[in-house]
Amino acid sequence: QSIQGAVLASLNFSSRTTPELILKTFGQYCSYVRRGKDIYLEPSESLGAQSWLVVFCDEINLPEEDTYGTQRVIMFMRQLVEHKGFWRNDNTWIKIDRIQFVGACNPPTDAGRVEMSHRFLRHVPLLLVDFPEKDSLMQIYGTFNGGMMKLFPHLKGETGALTDAMVAVYIENQRKFTADMQPQYFYSPRELSRWVRGMYEAISSMDAGLTKEELVRIWAHEGLRLFSDRLVEDSDKEWCRNLIDDVAKRFFA
Repeated sequence: QSIQGAVLASLNFSSRTTPELILKTFGQYCSYVRRGKDIYLEPSESLGAQSWLVVFCDEINLPEEDTYGTQRVIMFMRQLVEHKGFWRNDNTWIKIDRIQFVGACNPPTDAGRVEMSHRFLRHVPLLLVDFPEKDSLMQIYGTFNGGMMKLFPHLKGETGALTDAMVAVYIENQRKFTADMQPQYFYSPRELSRWVRGMYEAISSMDAGLTKEELVRIWAHEGLRLFSDRLVEDSDKEWCRNLIDDVAKRFFA
């Protein structure tokens, strides 16, 4: 999306991302302009006079290190930020103007992440946004579930129980299983979002005669798919199934 005076270019980084992705993005949004002896790379006039290009780099700490322990794309971005330019293939120094980088990522302790160089990080402000606490989760997913239950007004009264049950299962799994045990044992609110989306896809095509029992069965099915299917040990899967049963009895009985 664009905001006044700026154009957003969203990039999804992976372990294989290289500086070529940044240069390709420049080619799509920017133009070379000569001013005296210098050549500048700046957002094209077609994007708006004096507009800024904001390059949003999602999962910025996923690119893997090379033989020398360097994330090439990150070091290229460091050069752009620190020296305000780069060497083009024809050995011409190109200065950049009105180009801003913004990044987002999970902590480097998560699986598949690489700790970013302090030579790069010293140029950027860092902001930590932690996962929502229980009260916030209840408010967020209570709103989502309330919207979903508008499809079945006779079940609107189950919105609170549905939200309580989802959050309870999520929190208990998050407490018991950690990424130190298995890489896939990493839980975030995305699990709750997938749960709501899965239920919506299942019930949106049903007629208005959905019963409470059917709603609970769909809730349990999606919960087992999200939480039990990723578990390795049979004993852990049994624990998860029992948790789903206990939570269902507590909130839907």
